[in-house]
Amino acid sequence: MRIAIAGISHETNTFSHVPADYAAFEKSGICRGDEIIREFKESHSTIAGFLQAADELGFEAVPLMFARTGPIGTITKDAYDRLTAEIVQMLKDRGPWDAVLLANHGAAVSEKYHDADGETAARVRAAVGPDVPIGQNLDMHVNLTQKMVENVNVTTIYRTTPHLDPKPRARECAELIYRAVKGEIRPVQALETPPMIINILKHFTGEEPMKGFMADARAVEERPGVLTASVAEGYPYADVPEMGMAFVTVADGDEAAARDAARWMAKRAWDRRAEIVGDSLSPEEALKYADAAPKGPICLMDVGDNIGGGSSADSTVLLAAAKKLGIGNMLQSLFDPEAVDACVAAGVGSDLTLTVGGKTDDMHGEPVEVTGHVRVISDGKYEELEPIHGGFRFFNAGTMVALDTTDGHTLVLTSRRTGNTSRQQMYSLGIRPERYKIVVAKGVQSPRPAYEPISVEVVMVNTPGVTTSDLSFFDYKRRRTPLYPFEEDAGYE
Repeated sequence: MRIAIAGISHETNTFSHVPADYAAFEKSGICRGDEIIREFKESHSTIAGFLQAADELGFEAVPLMFARTGPIGTITKDAYDRLTAEIVQMLKDRGPWDAVLLANHGAAVSEKYHDADGETAARVRAAVGPDVPIGQNLDMHVNLTQKMVENVNVTTIYRTTPHLDPKPRARECAELIYRAVKGEIRPVQALETPPMIINILKHFTGEEPMKGFMADARAVEERPGVLTASVAEGYPYADVPEMGMAFVTVADGDEAAARDAARWMAKRAWDRRAEIVGDSLSPEEALKYADAAPKGPICLMDVGDNIGGGSSADSTVLLAAAKKLGIGNMLQSLFDPEAVDACVAAGVGSDLTLTVGGKTDDMHGEPVEVTGHVRVISDGKYEELEPIHGGFRFFNAGTMVALDTTDGHTLVLTSRRTGNTSRQQMYSLGIRPERYKIVVAKGVQSPRPAYEPISVEVVMVNTPGVTTSDLSFFDYKRRRTPLYPFEEDAGYE
């Protein structure tokens, strides 16, 4: 049994001004063939789960191509066409196939296709024909569409935010596809998309209401004939018609069972829609609260500069506010290649004055002038062995600099946009985040596995930016209407 593995993983923030061109994918890494095995087999990612299934079940996994880049703006037409064309050509040249496993994200938007993942699934389906089983394991922030579902046989979605379970969910997806190839099951799917979008502050699956929604998914899996069930939180920073929550069920040949289970989950969530609206502290309120805490670290989540959601990674809102309030003993990262170059030119042990951050756009604050001491310079490569958000293992932030400022802050300056999903980023520089009173993590849920274990408290901060929790900040053009909570009188039949 030969099963192909391929994917294009991108979470598209359509409000970001940074395009996802082909060079961006090349910079983050386009892996082919055995490169995919070397990069991902020993990780906790979706591809690792597919490969695990191959080892345990005995089918031949054939990795073709996997492309990813960090969450940024819309995928250019050139990038999308080149990446999908390569996957399709590989499928045609190296077949025939018994099945295909897709490691897409689910919230990709290209210049031509607002449902880029659905279009990819359709092209893969056209390449292999109607009878070859296809499975997809998707990120929980997928904006799940009918096109995505109708072109595959099995859809599974992570069950944790932060995303700690891509590997086991992919393992499950692969096993269901394996069983379908053997003729043991005949998977059929049902999708339900109630008109609701859950605020990013409420995405944590360890708390209500998501905790309850996930319990509902596990409950319907106990029904006769149901093979698996999934909940999609949706991705609010992609202005597309399908933006919002979704519920999908896979049953063994019983379309009615799949449909009833998906609708039951959706109705249960709809009845709790008042709980999906979020609120958080202002930057000044959060900093004062953290500074007054008896001890730290207090981890401040810079929601508006959520790197994992497509933000700029160089917001200075919290840094500027801390300087104004005279609050020190704070650690945070900033994407700023210019500042990195200046520090490298000065050298380790040097003191210099320079401006940092606020250089991508005008939504994330202005550049801030600081005077600091260059503590260390590194190549920015670090490795994470624990199952953190997304399950990836190898990281490259480009050249990294630790700068200790006269204001009492430590700034980790990077030459690549890198999320705060691993404490190894700091440890690789000799920085111990446990020793700071305030740690700023640019994210909402993704930094939790890294920083919650060492923090006295995690506090959400309503900072401005392309990932702010205040959705009234955005001028949506293509979202469906009505959609709760934008339209509070939205109805769901």
